Amino acid sequence: MYTKLIDRSIMREEYGVLVCRLLEHLPQPVTTGFGTSIVEVVPGGAVDLHSHHEHELWVLISGSGLFEADGETTPVNGATLFYIAPHQLHAIRNTDPEISLKFLSIWWD
Repeated sequence: MYTKLIDRSIMREEYGVLVCRLLEHLPQPVTTGFGTSIVEVVPGGAVDLHSHHEHELWVLISGSGLFEADGETTPVNGATLFYIAPHQLHAIRNTDPEISLKFLSIWWD
């Protein structure tokens, strides 16, 4: 068993938001066939619109915002699941002026 507190001190900026790539913090030689991160979008902030070759799954943990995929925008809040296909343009904007939006990201080839 392995545990680690995830706090802002181990997060870094990627895609315009704070990201903690979780697997980087596992002891060696643990390897997986997927990647995963915790993402924090500060009030008024947004994940940069982007695409990539991997499949991706987001699970909204807290907050509310606007999710965009291939030019379509959907308001989101609460426990929400997002599947993003390879090469699909996507982003999310935090619409709350006071509370961070947080989600779990999982990706694989």
